[in-house]
Amino acid sequence: MHVVASFEHSNFLELAITDLAQKGIEENRICAIPLNKIAKERRLFDTLHQADGQSMFDLPTILATIFMTLGVMWGFMWKWGPIIWGLLSFIGGMSLGLVIKYVLYKKSLQKKFCYNTEVVLIINCKPNEVEIVETVLFNHLAIGIGRKN
Repeated sequence: MHVVASFEHSNFLELAITDLAQKGIEENRICAIPLNKIAKERRLFDTLHQADGQSMFDLPTILATIFMTLGVMWGFMWKWGPIIWGLLSFIGGMSLGLVIKYVLYKKSLQKKFCYNTEVVLIINCKPNEVEIVETVLFNHLAIGIGRKN
């Protein structure tokens, strides 16, 4: 039976391997595979098949709505009327929101985008050892644990 767990590369991984060895799991039945990090470049706009969870149009639409509402309200007092001022305010709010989101996007590009899983631990164990192995891995902060018969 195989128990598979994912860990961040930290002292908890080393402690888990040491604890498993103390529980009677031989070192030749424990396999730790470090994963290579792939630096992904974030795109400005999401595609149909890939999204990074950041919306480019949430702040611009909010600002456009607020500015348009204020433009229509004040447009009754100004020369061109509420419709023209509402449209101009809408365009201004949308433009301001896009500029703010673009600046925030450029700042977020400086941060590295990577996943938490860095090491996959595969333990070949007997069926009566599975519960012990899973308990040890859980106690040492495994990100995820799975088993295969």
